[in-house]
Amino acid sequence: MIIRLSGFFLAVALFVFLIFQTKFRRWKKAGLVFASFILIIFMALKVLFPLTPAPQPTGTYDILTEEAFYQYVTDNSEMATHGNKREVPVKVWFPKNSQPQTHPLFLFSPGSFGIAESNETLFLELASRGYVVVSLNHPYHSFRSKMSDGRKIGADREFIKSAMSSQGSKDLLGNLVSLRTWSEVRVDDINAVLNQVLDSQAGYNYEQYIDSERIVLSGHSLGGSAALAVGRERPEEFQALVILEAPFAADIEGIDGDRYVFTDELYPLPVLHIYSDSLYTKLEDITTYEMNVRLMRSDNPMYVNKHISGAGHIGLTDMILVTPVLTNLIDGGLNTRHAPETLLELNGYVIEFLNEYNK
Repeated sequence: MIIRLSGFFLAVALFVFLIFQTKFRRWKKAGLVFASFILIIFMALKVLFPLTPAPQPTGTYDILTEEAFYQYVTDNSEMATHGNKREVPVKVWFPKNSQPQTHPLFLFSPGSFGIAESNETLFLELASRGYVVVSLNHPYHSFRSKMSDGRKIGADREFIKSAMSSQGSKDLLGNLVSLRTWSEVRVDDINAVLNQVLDSQAGYNYEQYIDSERIVLSGHSLGGSAALAVGRERPEEFQALVILEAPFAADIEGIDGDRYVFTDELYPLPVLHIYSDSLYTKLEDITTYEMNVRLMRSDNPMYVNKHISGAGHIGLTDMILVTPVLTNLIDGGLNTRHAPETLLELNGYVIEFLNEYNK
């Protein structure tokens, strides 16, 4: 990274130097200035998007990928993509030479603006160990969703504005309304995809390999909250959940002064909750995370909590590999370790947990 930054600043210095040079002929100076400008762009891309190689999967299976599209009728016209229907594009990672009805399912929902590939390092690792991994794009919530007809749907402006304005806001009622509105879309998407995958309604090849008795729900941030909501609604259908830093938003029953009131019912399924430096030491100070703290203090072994130090909230995703500079800006400089190390630690926690709770 230091070498790339040095190269960028040298390119900028060269550009400025050439701008003020007078000894070159006009046509030659214009060519050199243009070339140095292109060099600045090239080096800037190298700094912002260095594409750090991802850790390689360690399982024994070769991996296949597939794209699939699931539709369902929605009452939310603003979230519809085809008339009165909403289409959810998904990406699938699964073992080559899979056997029918023998592979556990890992169903994932990314965070706000996240895409299906947001945690591909984890998905490849799980697929190499025999899992069928299905990760959702959420049209109008994901940064970009490619639909079955070739259209590309970006994140909705109102959703972006609402999600950004809620950060650090003390408007508990407004935040709760937003959380419920956002989560409702995610929950509907997860339920629709899950139902159709298990019923093989869409007829995609990978569906036949899933063992419906071994299903794990997962998600990051807003996607994690939605996964927790689905797990609360349908506990008999899942073995466990893997959550990357998300509140139990669906467990909020009301507001009492300056705090949220949560259900007294403990969560019915095993949960691995992975936290970064963004929240781990602040959980007790944020009312949205009171249920998280309650489960963390519980002596029930099925609530497993892990803290990855030297990482921020977005640093728990593969975005840290693609553009560490931007990721670190978003995370306030919390990503202080080599990105692959963070993702390898995360993978290790997930594998250890699933070996215990998704046998």
